[in-house]
Amino acid sequence: MNENDAKKVLESVLFASSEVLTVKQLRGVLGNAHEHGVAALLDDLNREYESTSRTFRIVQIGDGYQMRTLPMYRTWIQKAEPLRPTKLSPAMLETLAIVAYRQPVTRAEVEHLRGVDSSFALRTLLEKKLARILGKDKGPGRAILYGTSKEFLSLFNLSDLKDLPTLEDFDLPAPPEQQPSLPLADVG
Repeated sequence: MNENDAKKVLESVLFASSEVLTVKQLRGVLGNAHEHGVAALLDDLNREYESTSRTFRIVQIGDGYQMRTLPMYRTWIQKAEPLRPTKLSPAMLETLAIVAYRQPVTRAEVEHLRGVDSSFALRTLLEKKLARILGKDKGPGRAILYGTSKEFLSLFNLSDLKDLPTLEDFDLPAPPEQQPSLPLADVG
């Protein structure tokens, strides 16, 4: 298969798939292509899309790839076919944030940080495939360890967990212990 045919095959497979496809899966479709060969072909496709002002790109999500429309066209896509958004309660969002930033994390650690029972929120996040079980803790009781999934990365349009925002990304006031102290007025 020549390079042009390989790009057409990759493009059609990614276009038809609603799931993130790994490099291994894409290599399997192409046959003998090496891992860096697949990435190079995908880069070529993205350059072609950009040079011809296409409204979509192939994006990396975790260790795989998916074809996505550019964010600037979201409004029109939703007008044509409204997407059912993933609804998460504040408790689920808080739990998901703890799992994302602290993973691998146990339910007890999540509950300690939240101050409330988090079993329902964790179970719902598992059902929605936004969280996954990573294994068991080596400590006493062998508690289950939770982490985020590819679906989490996809939902929040992240290619990697390193892309999560940090505290520096938010314009938050410094904690009280880091704020300069003001002199007290003499009341007398």
